[in-house]
Amino acid sequence: MFSIIKSGMDTAMQELSMISNNISNSNSIGYKKSSVSFSEFYIGRTVGGVERALVGLGANAEHTRRSDAQGALIEMGGALDTAIVGNGYFMTERPADAEAELAEGELGFQVTRNGAFSLDSEGFLVSQDGDFVLGLPAVAGVTAELEGLDATALEKIQVPIEESEEPLSSIRIESNGNIIAAFGRGEDTVVGTIPLSIFSNPNSLKQLGDGKYLPTALAGKFFVGIPNSSGFGNLETGYVEGSNVDITTEMTNMIRAQQQFNGSARMMQTNSDMIEKMTR
Repeated sequence: MFSIIKSGMDTAMQELSMISNNISNSNSIGYKKSSVSFSEFYIGRTVGGVERALVGLGANAEHTRRSDAQGALIEMGGALDTAIVGNGYFMTERPADAEAELAEGELGFQVTRNGAFSLDSEGFLVSQDGDFVLGLPAVAGVTAELEGLDATALEKIQVPIEESEEPLSSIRIESNGNIIAAFGRGEDTVVGTIPLSIFSNPNSLKQLGDGKYLPTALAGKFFVGIPNSSGFGNLETGYVEGSNVDITTEMTNMIRAQQQFNGSARMMQTNSDMIEKMTR
């Protein structure tokens, strides 16, 4: 009996921990909420076993799942703030990993839905936490084709602010990922393209925190494509994608999990009192 009651308390605590994490990240850009699923332990079945005679032996937390539902768009107004509407992830690289050697099977980058981008002092497009945004540079205003593109062909996107004699006068990101820049009174020029990545099993991406995920072998096949093309979402500039956490739903789930824990605690106290009376 004790082990059954304890399993109920353990599963309630795991659910409360997951819900607390969701609530604490409800204002985090690009955060995707998670949920935990449970199963019940049963006495071993036999061919002639009667369904109603099966006795539960407790509960177990099987695995967690991440919801990839679209988060609300938050207007930021920045020229480089970009939200993904639909499928896809941005690809970023930490400065510390830029020169690191890749192990077999590693892609060498992280993925994120956080599109709060900016330019650093050298003109590199960087994410909110300083990671380089990966994509395709333009040559003479033309970007490379993405057909059959290998992940190793992706590069850090750099706006050539140091190469131009004129100051950067305007910059924007179009819905297809093209970065358009103008210097001085010059014409608009494509300086690079931000592609998107998708995975056949995105729920197996390893969560790193800060809305970043690490591709793993379990994430399945990896695809790169132009935003707004078949299978990929489009980009909305001037916006970022907010968290997809619904506070009302999470609070309701928290109350239910707390009631489950309290109920199990009362059962444990009752069981303890019964044993104490029996052993007097």
